[in-house]
Amino acid sequence: MPDHDKPKYYNYEKDKPMVPSVPASSPPPTQLDLQSSGMAGTKTLLTGPPGSGKTTSIITAIMAGLNLAVIITDPGGAESLLDAVKMYDVDLDRLHYAYVAPAAASWSALRDMAGKINMMSYKDLTELKMGIAKGSHTQFLDLIDTCANFVCQRTGRVVGPIDALGTDWMVVVDSASGLNIMAMELMIGGKPAAHQGEWGVAMNAEEKLIMKWCADLRCFFTLTAHVEKEMDETIGKPIHGPGFLGRKLAPKLPRFFSDHVTAYREGTAFFWSTVDSRMDLKARNLPLNDKITPSFEQIVAKWQQRAEQTKRTVPEPNQTEQNS
Repeated sequence: MPDHDKPKYYNYEKDKPMVPSVPASSPPPTQLDLQSSGMAGTKTLLTGPPGSGKTTSIITAIMAGLNLAVIITDPGGAESLLDAVKMYDVDLDRLHYAYVAPAAASWSALRDMAGKINMMSYKDLTELKMGIAKGSHTQFLDLIDTCANFVCQRTGRVVGPIDALGTDWMVVVDSASGLNIMAMELMIGGKPAAHQGEWGVAMNAEEKLIMKWCADLRCFFTLTAHVEKEMDETIGKPIHGPGFLGRKLAPKLPRFFSDHVTAYREGTAFFWSTVDSRMDLKARNLPLNDKITPSFEQIVAKWQQRAEQTKRTVPEPNQTEQNS
């Protein structure tokens, strides 16, 4: 590969990226850390356009000492993960993933949808009460089942409920784009048009699931999302935000996360940013910087520092207690 095609933070002689390491004084978190500090893992919203390195950077959590359970909702997501394992030269046994397809309608359901589009007006389509073939659009339910009992599709290992995992794990949902499709099709099935009430129901289902992930998981958690661009009429400029269902939901969800970071590519180099003026970003565990090396090691290291500060200590018994 020509030098000008190589990402700047890769060391291709060793086939291993050069990323910040967790200091030796901050060992990888364990379940014991959770029990002693009472701190849950961080929750990260990682936003960026296609090709910005979001999926690849997930593997850096293994370099921080974590096990990974990745729920893939984008086609081809496993390819990026496996390529990243080889590139970073990490232990493949720490990577576990399950693919939940965002849509899996049968040919007959697609034929039924196309027939209705051909024969019905837009108004009639939106007024269909029961959707189209909703029984075959159950991917949102499959996603919930995967969270309730995660089984690695690569090894067959039963990881179990993700809300029972400790801080030696990171759960990742990659990405919100597939989640959007699942939530909408849960409501309307294969119906090609949705009315306002159906949008509201789908958005509510998506919000409740994301709240569960952010509020109830003890492990580290990351949700990736693509970027949506809209014109802000009040300022006359385009603004960027995470791609969730509807205009009203996207601004609400980042507040549930510890960090909201955007990923981007500049030439052949990949970065994270916490200061992009086009987005409402958030940094509790990362510096305010526009060129952050895309690695979860620094997030885990910051969490570990806090965990060390808040560990519960058992007071030594006083002399009276010793004599009693």
